[in-house]
Formats: sequence, structure tokens, C-alpha cells
Amino acid sequence: MLDAPVAAPATESMDAAPRRRPSAWARWRVALRLARRQVWRAKGASALVVALVALPVAGLTAAAIVWQSHVPTAQQSAILELGRNAAWFEALDNADPTRVQAVDQPWDNDVERSADGNPTHDGGPVPGDPSGLLPPGTELLTVVEGQSGVETAGGVGWLTAVSGDVWAPSFAGKYLVLDGAVPTGADQMMASPGALERIGASIGDRVRFVDHDRTLTVTGTLREVRNEPTLAVLYVPEAAVALVGDGYTRWYAPDWQPDLAGLAELNRGGYVSFAHDLAVDPPPGARLSTYANGQLDIAGVITLGALIAAFSGYIVVLLSGAAFSVAARRQQRALAMTASVGATRGDVFRIVLLQGTVLGLGGAAAGTLIGGAAAALFLVLTDRGAAGSFWGNFGYRVPWALLAAIVAFAVVVGTLAAIMPAHRATKGDVLGALRGARRPADLRPRRPLFGLLVMGTGLAATILGALVMAAEIAATSAGDYSAWFYAAVWAVVLGPFVFQIGLLIPSHWVLVQLSRPLARLGLAPRLASRDAAATPSRVVPAFAVIGACVFAASVAVSATALSAGASARGHYYSAPVGALVVTMWQQGDDSSEALLAAAEDLVADTDPAATVTVSSPAWPAVDADGAPLTPDVHAYGVARQRYSQCVGDACLQPYDQASGVPYVVDPDEVATLLGTDPGDAALQAMTEGAALVAEPDFVDDDGEVIVTEWEPQSYDELMAANDATDAKPVARHRLDAVIVDVGHLQSFAVLVSPATAAALGMPVTPTQLIATYDAPLVQDAIDRITAESQDLRVGPSAGVGAFVEPGPGEVAPWLWLIVGVAIALVAGASAVALGLARVERRPDDATLAAIGGGQRLRRNVNAWQAMVIAGIGTLVGTAAGYVSMWGFATANATYYDVADMPWLWLGVLALGLPAAIVLAAWLVPPRHPDLTRRTVIT
Repeated sequence: MLDAPVAAPATESMDAAPRRRPSAWARWRVALRLARRQVWRAKGASALVVALVALPVAGLTAAAIVWQSHVPTAQQSAILELGRNAAWFEALDNADPTRVQAVDQPWDNDVERSADGNPTHDGGPVPGDPSGLLPPGTELLTVVEGQSGVETAGGVGWLTAVSGDVWAPSFAGKYLVLDGAVPTGADQMMASPGALERIGASIGDRVRFVDHDRTLTVTGTLREVRNEPTLAVLYVPEAAVALVGDGYTRWYAPDWQPDLAGLAELNRGGYVSFAHDLAVDPPPGARLSTYANGQLDIAGVITLGALIAAFSGYIVVLLSGAAFSVAARRQQRALAMTASVGATRGDVFRIVLLQGTVLGLGGAAAGTLIGGAAAALFLVLTDRGAAGSFWGNFGYRVPWALLAAIVAFAVVVGTLAAIMPAHRATKGDVLGALRGARRPADLRPRRPLFGLLVMGTGLAATILGALVMAAEIAATSAGDYSAWFYAAVWAVVLGPFVFQIGLLIPSHWVLVQLSRPLARLGLAPRLASRDAAATPSRVVPAFAVIGACVFAASVAVSATALSAGASARGHYYSAPVGALVVTMWQQGDDSSEALLAAAEDLVADTDPAATVTVSSPAWPAVDADGAPLTPDVHAYGVARQRYSQCVGDACLQPYDQASGVPYVVDPDEVATLLGTDPGDAALQAMTEGAALVAEPDFVDDDGEVIVTEWEPQSYDELMAANDATDAKPVARHRLDAVIVDVGHLQSFAVLVSPATAAALGMPVTPTQLIATYDAPLVQDAIDRITAESQDLRVGPSAGVGAFVEPGPGEVAPWLWLIVGVAIALVAGASAVALGLARVERRPDDATLAAIGGGQRLRRNVNAWQAMVIAGIGTLVGTAAGYVSMWGFATANATYYDVADMPWLWLGVLALGLPAAIVLAAWLVPPRHPDLTRRTVIT
């Protein structure tokens, strides 16, 4: 029997349907999950990147919150201006039918003007108050602000005084009662705490107003909400307005405010007004100030914040990129395993890239929390209640739009930092990575050539620009340069920028070339330089950041020093630096003896080494109509002969005939006054009738000084009309001139002896008493003298004041501050770079230790690594900054002097800073090597 056919067993078809390719969204989700896990595994590198991102985020967040907390709303601005009043009004110079003002800023007002800038209408004087332009029965509260002379513990002082019932309920929010009670009568007053301290009084004491011989009782303390309590202000009732000197007046309306048409009528009548409703809710068609409500501040804050964010982002991207490069190399085995199970190069790229995004979000979260807390602490520490100033705020406010931009900035920075490491991660060999092999960096020939071209362009632009500038300066008078000169200036300023950019392009090639000579210096420099050449992704960002920071510091210290030098050359010294200058002023009756006695009493307790009395020509006494009471007493001046921009007599004007003052001082006191010894010959000549001159512009071509003598009316005409006058002096006295070089500008340009002044018939009066000291006055003594002498009154129209000549200002602290910030940034960048190097060199350290390398060798390797990283950055950054500022100073040689360049601080940046980093790298001991670690290098 034939066997029945047997059915073939069922088998799977060889043409099975292909698996579906995962969607793009699924791939991104998987990549994000792997990136998040890798971030958590590499805690050290992740914490470093988060910290780098969080630092600028925290600073920007704190700055944004602090700024926003100091910007008032429209309602808060209105309360600061008005309190609970509805409006205030202030009179201007005259009525004008074309006047218009901004509703939110009354000072922003203008009238129709002719081509020469003068108003086209003249409406005459304004009335005393605006009641004629207001509805009948409108209540007005008058507030006048001026100055009053009151008796103090040290004599008489002039303080700011406000008259008006500003403690009334309608002023709540503008003025704040601090302590005590409000006045209930015309013989009572209030004062700020600073005023009571200045006077030496307390609540309940009586204060004497010397000009009116009237006393008021202090019932309490008060301050304007805008002001700090330390500001000295007196507040007297409206009924005591006579006690307040001349000042400006405002009228407040508690219950009425103008609409837009009413405001226009007030403007035409010669008034400006701040009305609550118009300012808080401007109607259509109302004029608004471009400076109102922080609009200009917003633009400035955003611009400044963008610049800071760009610079900090550049630094963070480079340093974080270096950290990502190290982390990516350390996770190459994990990435290779991912690729071996089907991940494409795009998947690997996404995994590393998303690590940057995750860490950017982490840095944003940490930075915003830290910045928000720092802003809150800063607002608390700086809040003195002076709303609208630095020492006051309007509550903790978060600018959410700016905060969102800062968070986005952090995410972008983190993502950008991971782009290059992600790109390099896709280029690896999967099998080699699985074996743990590391491939050396490839040196591409095109990049060095292009980089050298960019570097050469920057260097050539700098050199050619300098040569063109030098040729133009030698052949052309100052200020008359051609367009080529200014093109050369830009070439010199921007050339170093281009050079720095060019240095980064062939940076790997630079490291390779640098490693060759260093390899001949010994084993440690050979290992360090070759390690740098083998890992440019870690080394290049470090010296790029260092170069950028040092370049910015070099430019900043150079610009600061140049500006300080120019300022010092333009500073007029009132006396030698540190000397106490007591000025004496008087009007009307002669109070010279009393003034001099008061000045001498003021300095008696300071134990001066020497004192000098300086006198000036006495002002002729006149009656109420300006007629001289003593016609035979004349005014005196000194003729200026030339200005630095003037050649010959072409620039001289009538006013130049008396633009100087002949100061009278005893020859024996000249050296003390000028702070330098003019020499026996000069003093002898002064004794015999010559004039000592500290400013050569007062000496004519014959070597003489011309002292001009004037009748009082002619002199007044000359001073009032300036150059538009034909007034002539009654006499010109020619004196031999002896020029004394004091090394700086001097207030006492022309000095004559008392005998010479008498020979000229010149009446004199003491105007200054100058005291010098062997040791500088302590700050407490300066504060006491300044407080006691603040407009200290000696008679009805005479008084003294005092100050210490500070000189042009000390620039060294600012230079050290800038260098200190640069040192902090460079030290941080170096710490990151060197720390990453130590982490990545652990396998190499293990190999080095295994073949006998001791700890000293590994210390030396660390030091030479620091030399390569910090040395390149500091030298290039300092040189580029110097060259840029040299070009700027040379282009503005009439104001700046290249000799003012801060060589000491530039030397600290270029040489001292890298030396300190090298020393620190050597002192920090290397980690004990793990001898079980081995790495295959292919």
C-alpha cells in the first residue's frame, strides 16, 4: 500500500514584513531618557556644568528682580508726587500760548521756538498763584522749599527748609510722620532726624532762626518718603513761610485736578501740573514723556543684560563644552554599546546633545532659585525706606518675561555647549570604543592655514593702522585728520580682536607646534604639552576663556588708567593734596577780621603743620542801586593772553582782560600753598614786585603779567555782558612774570606779594585759610570740621566753609578691583580646565605611576599643563587689550597720554597671574593613582 503523502511542515516565510521604524518622537524620547540617566550617572561632571550655567543665571535673575523692585507703577509714582492730593501746580518763567507738557512728567515741557532756539512768544510774568485758572473755591495748599539759617552747636548752619502743612492727611504717602506730634500752631515745627542731629537738638527743643531772631519748638520728626532719614530738612507751618528763604513754590489741590483741556489752559497760562488721573491713566492724545515709567530704563536694562549674558554665555559655553567633551569621552563605551544594538549616529548625537539641554534646565532652576533668594536678601539689606532711590524699593517683584528669557538663555547655553562634543561622539569607532581605546585628535591641515590667514589679517591691520596714525599725527595738526586716520584707528582697535579669533581657529595646530619646543625641556613639559595637543577640546576652551577675560580686564584697566590720567591733568588743585581749605565769604559790611578769626578757630584743634592766608581783591561796596559807595576803590583782574587752542590774539575776547584773579600771599608761605618750592630766586623776584605764575597762559610774549584795574560799573558790565561789551579798564599794570611749574593745574594761577598789591593800590580781603599737615587728617576730624563749617555764619552776610583737597582721586583701588575680578574669573576657568585635565588623566597617571613616575613628576606635569593653558590666554589677552587701548589713546592724544598705561597691572595680568596659577597647580597634590586602570591607545 502506497503511503499517503505527508503534508510539509509549516515554516515561517523568509519574506516576513520588515519591522516598523520608530517615529522621530519616539527616538527623541528614548534619547532624552538615556541622556537623563547618563547625567545622573556622571554626577561630578553634571554638577560642574549645572554650576557653570547657574552662576550667570543667578546673577541675571537677581539683577532683574532688584531692578524691577525699584521701578514704581504709575499709581506709586503718583502717590510719591502727590500723596492723597489730586494735583499740584508750579509756575514757570512766563505764560506762552504754545506751551505743552507731558502728563506723566511735568518737567518734560516745551514751547514753540525760532530757528535760533529762543521762544517765539513772550507772555510776560505769571501771576503769583494759579487760582485764577482754577474753578472758584478750589482749595490750595502752598508748599515753599528754600533754605534757612538756624543756630547749631557749632554756630549757624544753612539747612533745607520747607514751609507748608505737609503733615496734613492729604500728604499721606508723600510725607511720613516718624515720631512725636504734628504742629498745632505757628510757633511749632517738625524736622527730619538728620536735621535734629545736624542742629544738635531733640523733640521738645527750641530752634532759633538767626535771620529772623525767631524760635520754633520741635514737636516731632518727619521726612519725605523719597528721602532717607539722615537728610537734614526743616518743616515749618505755612504761617511761618517768612522763615524760609527764596525757593520754589508748589500749590497742591486736595480735591480738584484738571482734565486734558484744563491742563492745556494751565500750560498756556505759564504753569505745569501733575494730575493724578492724567498721570495714572493718560487719555488718548495726551503727551507722554519718553523717559516715563521706566521705558528708557527697560531698554537700558535689556541692552546691558544682553551684553552681560553674551559674555557670560560665551564663557559658560566654552567651559561647559570642555566638561562635556571629557564626559563624552568617558561615556564612549556606553555610547558604543548603544550603537552596537542599533542606535544610529543621529541617536548618539541626540543623546549627548540632550544632556546639555537637561543640564541647562538644571542650571536654570538652580540659578533662578539662588538669584531670587539673593535678590530678596539684597532688597532687605538696602531698604532704608527711601522709596524711588537705591535705598528703597516697592516690594519684591519678579519680571516674569525677563525671567523666562533668562531660563531660555540657560537652556540654549547648555545645549550649545553640548553640540561639539555630540558631533565628536558620532565620529568614534564602535569596536575601538568597546575595547576602551582612545583615538588621538586629528590635525586638519586646512584649519591652521585659514587661522593663520585670520591672525595675519589682524596683525597686519594693527601694524599698518599704527603706521598710518603715526604718519598722520606727524604731518597734521590735531583735530584735522583725514578719513585714512580714522580708518587706521579702527584697524588698530579691531585688529587685536581679529587676531584673537584667528588664534582660536588653528588652536590645535598652535598646541602641536608649542609641544615641540617644550618637549626638549624635560619629561614633565613633554607630557603636559603632548597631553594638551592630544585633547584640544578640553584645552582650547580654557585658554580661550582666559584670553577673553584677560582681554576685557586689560581693556578695562587701561581705559580706567587713561581716563584717570586725563582727569588728573584737568584737576584744579585748591591746595596741596590733604590740606584743609577754609573759604571765607562776605557781602556788604567788612567782616574780614571776624572771618579770619572764625577760620583760625576752626583749624586750631587740628594741629596743622603750617597755615597760609590767601587774600583777593576786595569787592567795591555799592548801594541798593548799584552805585559805588567808595568811587576811588576799583576792581582788579588779570588778563589771560592765550588758550591752548588759540594762536596769538585771534581767540582773545573782552572778558579775557579780567578772566584771572591776582591772589595775594606772603612770599614765605608760597611753598606751603603750592606744595612745591619755587626756589629762592623766584621768591626774591616776587618780593621785589614780580608775579609768580602757575599757568603760563597769563604771561604775554614779553614775559609779563598784565593786572587790569576797573571802575566798578565797567567791571560789572564786563562780568554781566561777558564778550558783548566795550568796557575798558582804567589802567593796565605790567609785572614781571616768574613761571613756576607745579606739575598740575593750580587754582592760584597768579600770585603777588602784599607789598605789590599795596603798590598797585589794590584793597584786599582774606578769602581762604589753608592748613597743611604732616600726616593726613583722620576721617572723623574731617567729618567734624565739615559739619561745623557747613555754611557757618559769622555775621548777617558773612560766613565760612571748609573742605579737604582730595586731589584728582585715587585710581589704584579701581585698577586692583578690575584685576581682582579678572583673577577670580581666570582662576575659576583654570580650576575647571585643570580639574578636568586631572580627571581625564587618571588612566595616564596610573600608567605613569606603574612605570616608576613619582608624585613630584606628576606635580610637575600639572604645573606645566597650567603654564600652557594660562600662559597662552593671559599673554594673548593682555597684549590684545593693550594694543587696542594704545590705538585709542593715540587717536585721542589731545586728551589721553599713552604714558598713563598701567604697566604694573598689565604685568600682573600677563605674568603674575599665570605664575600664581602654575604655583597653585603644583602645590595641589595629584590624586593617588588607581593602578588597576589601563587604557589602550590606538
